[in-house]
Amino acid sequence: MTRSIAANIRGLTLTIALAFLVTSVGVGYWTLVSGEELSTDPFNPRLVAAIRDRPRGIITDGANNELAKSVQTPDGYKRVYLDKTLAHVTGYASFQFGASGIEAAYAESLIGQDPADPLSQWRARYLRERVPPGSVMLGIDPKIQQAAVAALGNRRGAIVAIDPRNGAILASASWPQYDANLISDPATEDAAWKQVNDDPDKPLINRVTQGLYPPGSTFKIITGAAAIESGVDPNAKVRVDDPWQADKSWGTYFVRSSSRAHGDYTMADGYRLSENIYFAKIGLQIGGAKIAEYAQRFGIGAPSRCDITAAKGQVSRTGALDRPTLIADTAYGQGELLVTPLQMALVAATIGMGGVMPTPHYANEVRDAEGHALRVIAPGPSGQVINPETARALTTMLVGAVEGPGAFAFAAKIAGVHVAGKTGSAENPSGAPHGWFVGFAPAEAPTVAVAILLENSPKGGEDAAPLGGRVMAAALGK
Repeated sequence: MTRSIAANIRGLTLTIALAFLVTSVGVGYWTLVSGEELSTDPFNPRLVAAIRDRPRGIITDGANNELAKSVQTPDGYKRVYLDKTLAHVTGYASFQFGASGIEAAYAESLIGQDPADPLSQWRARYLRERVPPGSVMLGIDPKIQQAAVAALGNRRGAIVAIDPRNGAILASASWPQYDANLISDPATEDAAWKQVNDDPDKPLINRVTQGLYPPGSTFKIITGAAAIESGVDPNAKVRVDDPWQADKSWGTYFVRSSSRAHGDYTMADGYRLSENIYFAKIGLQIGGAKIAEYAQRFGIGAPSRCDITAAKGQVSRTGALDRPTLIADTAYGQGELLVTPLQMALVAATIGMGGVMPTPHYANEVRDAEGHALRVIAPGPSGQVINPETARALTTMLVGAVEGPGAFAFAAKIAGVHVAGKTGSAENPSGAPHGWFVGFAPAEAPTVAVAILLENSPKGGEDAAPLGGRVMAAALGK
C-alpha cells in the first residue's frame, strides 16, 4: 500500500469518525437536553402531523367530565371541545396552527407517548408503532369552575382558584373567550384564526397565566412580609398625612391616601384600610433591594412553574428599585410592577400555608388507554418563601382586612368562615384602574386560595371582593 493511499484511508476514517461523533452529540442533545422543549413545541412537525391522522386522547376535568375528544371526519380527525369556558386551559389542536394549553403541554401523552412510558416513545418513534392514546385528567372542579365563570360573567378579566395544599388549579376563568372548535376544524380554522388575532381584546390570551397587570394594593402582602422579616414592628404606629412626600426633591410627586387619611397607623390598620402612605413609608425604611428580593421570592419576575405557558411579570423594567419614588410606588403595588392573577393567587396561598409556596398545575393525572394511571402530577412545593411566624402574623392581619371595622375587603365575607384577603385598585396607564381581590379560606387551615382581576373596574372592594367570596364559598360547599 502506498503512503498516499494509506494517508487517504486515515483521512477518510477520521472524517467518518468525526461525522459519527457529531451525529451522536446532536442526537444526544436533541433527545436529552431539548427533548422536552421539542415535545411541547406547538409546531413540532411530528406532533402536528399526529393531530389529523390519528385520534388524540381525551381531556377530562376532576369529575371525569369530558372536555376534549377526537372525532373522525372524511378528511381525518379533528378535536371537539365540550366546555367553551375552559378554552384557555384545554387550548386547541390545529393541523395548521399547532397546539396550545393542555393540548400542547401534554401532546406526547395524548398520542400515547407519555414520558413516563419511554418504551412506548421508543417504539413509536423508531418502529413506527402506533400506541393507543392516553388521557389527561385536570384538577378543575366543575362546581368551582361554574361559580368562577358565573362570577366573572362577560367582564374582561380573570378568576383563578387553587388548592393551596398541593397547587392544583380548581377553577380558571378568562374573558374574553374564544371557540377552540373553530380553530381546530380545518373548514373554519383560517377565518377563526384571523378573527381572534385581529380582535383588539386579545381573546387568545389566558389572562389567568399570561395577563400582566399592576397588582395595586394586593402587593402590600409582599411588602408587609419583607418589612416584618427586616425587623419592622407591625404594631408600631406610623404617621399618615395625605398627601405625603419624603422631601421636596420629589417635586410634584406625592403618595396619596385612598381615604385621604390623617392619623397613626399600625400594619393591621394599613391592611384593613388599604393605606398607601403607611406602606410607602415602611417600603422606604427597608429599601428597594429588600422589596425586590421578596417580590422575587414570591415568584414575581420569573415564570410560574405551571404546566401551561405562564408569563413571568416584573418588579421593574430593569429588575431594580433604585429611586426613592419608585420604591415608594412599588411598596404599595404601583411603580413598574406587573404580575399575573396566578402569581397573586400563589402569594395568597403561600401566606395561608405558613410561608410554603405550592407549585401550580392544571393536570392531576395522565392515564393510559385502559384508564390506568401512568403518572400523577404532583410537583410538590416551590419552597419556604417566608417564616411560618411571619405568615401567621400576616394571616391575622388579612382576616382583619375582611372582618375588621371599616375593612375594605368586607364584601368577601363567608358566613361561619374566617376569610383572609386583600383588595386592590391598580392604576392603569391605558385606561381606568383594575380591580383586584386575593384571599384564602378557611384562614386557619385553607383549602382554597383565589385571585380576582377585573380590567378597568376600579373598585376592588366593591367589585372584585364579592366575587372572591362567591368562588371560595363554592369551593367550601357554602
